[in-house]
Amino acid sequence: MERAIVLLSGGIDSAVTLWWAKARGWDLRPLTFDYFGRPKREHGAITALTQQVGVENARHVELPFLKEVDDLRQQGIANRLLLDSPEGYIPGRNLIFYALAGYYAELDAVRYIVGGHNGIDPESFPDASPKFFNFLNSVFHLSLWSYDKSPVQILVPLSGKSKEEVVRLGLAMHVPFDVTWSCYWDRDIHCGTCESCKERRAAFAAVGVEDPVAYEA
Repeated sequence: MERAIVLLSGGIDSAVTLWWAKARGWDLRPLTFDYFGRPKREHGAITALTQQVGVENARHVELPFLKEVDDLRQQGIANRLLLDSPEGYIPGRNLIFYALAGYYAELDAVRYIVGGHNGIDPESFPDASPKFFNFLNSVFHLSLWSYDKSPVQILVPLSGKSKEEVVRLGLAMHVPFDVTWSCYWDRDIHCGTCESCKERRAAFAAVGVEDPVAYEA
């Protein structure tokens, strides 16, 4: 049985990716990263998702130095261009995440690293594009000692899909969207106004299905 690391954030995309990977019969090793200021509600979502899909608890990696630009702004940023970056942007985030995933993949003889990046992510985040992951796969070949006998490959099954298509795919696989967390903020319920919440609400509206999570008025 092939082993696969699935990167989990607790949101819609990573939840659908988890169910997609489970359907392939792989031995799944969920992985998540706790960066500075990450909403604690995402932790609860990840626990609920792994329990409901029937896989082991996610491995948590602490990255307290990793901060969103909004948090870095408070301490001052030398590169003033970053002040115009999109909401939620973390410099070099996926480069760091997937490098660490590659580390654990080699240790655990994992064949696949699966990420939940959809088709619109590259519009805001350059490190979520198909070209980025193609290059990163080449880097793994050059950087992992056991690669020739135990290759590691990044898979991005939602690449090219709109958020609406991701929701449709998740509904078809009976993904429990009610336990996912999409909001950028750590609140009792989704704020409904951050970019991630707006994207989520629009996707469910386009599908014509009621979003099972609550939003602030």
